Amino acid sequence: MASARITELSTLIATNTEQLNAYFAENNLPTPSFDASALATLPIPEARQDLKSACIAVIEACSELSDLLSGPKELLNFKWTAYVSIKIILRFSLDFSFPVGSNTTFSTMSEYSGLSVMNVRRVVRHAIYNHRFFEEKALGVITHSALTATLVRDDKVRNALIVQLDEFWPAGVKAADALEQWPNSEESSQTGFSLANNSDKSMFDIFVGDRKRATRFAKFFDRSDEPAHILLESYAWDNVKTFVDVGGSHGSIAIGVAERFPHVRCVVQDLEGTVKEGKERLAPHLKDRVEFQTHNFFTSQTVTADVYYFRSIFHNWSDKYCIRILQSLTPALKPGSRIIIHERILPDLNTLNTADAKGAINMDIGMLQLLNAQQREMHEWEVLFKSADKRYRYLGATKPDGAIRWIIEAQWQA
Repeated sequence: MASARITELSTLIATNTEQLNAYFAENNLPTPSFDASALATLPIPEARQDLKSACIAVIEACSELSDLLSGPKELLNFKWTAYVSIKIILRFSLDFSFPVGSNTTFSTMSEYSGLSVMNVRRVVRHAIYNHRFFEEKALGVITHSALTATLVRDDKVRNALIVQLDEFWPAGVKAADALEQWPNSEESSQTGFSLANNSDKSMFDIFVGDRKRATRFAKFFDRSDEPAHILLESYAWDNVKTFVDVGGSHGSIAIGVAERFPHVRCVVQDLEGTVKEGKERLAPHLKDRVEFQTHNFFTSQTVTADVYYFRSIFHNWSDKYCIRILQSLTPALKPGSRIIIHERILPDLNTLNTADAKGAINMDIGMLQLLNAQQREMHEWEVLFKSADKRYRYLGATKPDGAIRWIIEAQWQA
């Protein structure tokens, strides 16, 4: 019953919060705060998975409790103004209008941005009350909060928020229209993103013609969402002599492999501009073991290797194109060659109520609105390999502790 559940959630929140607070107190660490001086992330060590689990448990329980106490009718009330103020703040750089540690007024922010005092006031107060952007502890006196201070200090965080609001959000608004216009399309040019941009091109093709947006988008993905060492410590590298990172961008994964396992020769393949940048960034001591090659993964593979690695590539493409990627590998494959696909897997019913599951499900919808692509369920991977070529033997998938991506693997049997 709901009444029993809300009590259960309350207890869960109290128990896990006490555990977290005790850790902060014992280690003389600051407790979470919205003050501008607060830490941008909680000071929980990577090794303390128990504390990370406690934190997730509190967040999930608070969300469920809030929903239960709101009731269905209130939950169905769409918050259609939710992110309007955030977009305006970022567009007019109001977060940069005064230094962290000082204060300002609506008039000063107006002079900085060119917006009227009335519009600055209404935007900033909306952001305060809905998103904890800025603080107004005295009437008309504005200071930074932890969130706006983080935006000012961390350009990657700020850029990510801009990309999500300017590129991803409009595509989501148009996703239903795209499904109506092109029912069940597998084409990346027939999406909510295409409609939002009044274009018949795919997201990637649109970015090719707009350097500023392309750079901003690339920077969005130049962020670590899980520790790089997880893959290096969770795969048997002893018998790997040649490693090809297909679509490997600037080579961060290949460089990690080369640094950790000197016996492995690494090849990074990507489009021409990315390869050029990767070569320029490569440390001199790795140039004899990390090679950059211009390669389109829809064309025939020319490098014979022990392992071909794809990190977050397949979720950008629908099944028909993923099959083409796998088929393009076959000219170079030798008996025993392995294919590693490193990305999220959609949850089953046993893992549905987890933070990882929510992330994967949200990403799945994101791929729909942007590219008509998808995250896949566990059983769909074997089907995908067999659809590409019967000589692929699916080996299964494993998810290391602390990871968000699975290591999905198949072997070539000539």
